Amino acid sequence: MLTITEIAIFLGLGVLFAGGLIIVSRWAETRPALLAAYALIAASFLFVGFAIRAENAATWIGFEMTGVAIFGTLAGLTIVGSAWFVLAGLALHPVWALYIHYYGAGAVFAPAPFVWASVGFDIAAALYVLFSVLSGADKKKPPAVASQRQRKGGGA
Repeated sequence: MLTITEIAIFLGLGVLFAGGLIIVSRWAETRPALLAAYALIAASFLFVGFAIRAENAATWIGFEMTGVAIFGTLAGLTIVGSAWFVLAGLALHPVWALYIHYYGAGAVFAPAPFVWASVGFDIAAALYVLFSVLSGADKKKPPAVASQRQRKGGGA
């Protein structure tokens, strides 16, 4: 188990990574929910990678792939539908990470610092996606906007 100071440090590191997601989303002029969906899928697969180190790796890999299926489905629904799905995934993922990988049996293979950094990232990313949804910044841009941008830049 980590100390309170270590937990705060790794939570803060996760928040910093979420800040990177915010910067990339603004720079690339893309929907924050879209990038958060990809990040949720990536984080789920990282836990599969950690499961490879488990004593009974086959069981744990199967279990972690269930997490990939759950969070991947929510992310996929975000990509084709609403940002509310990734918000649900980002809200559930910290519960999954803490319950299974910090307090539960998955703690034997999942690094505690990564678990807390993941929690910090999920919470910060969820708050930013929620802000972008409520402010209207996460709406899909119509194709005409992209074609106007290409004309202004001289592209064909």
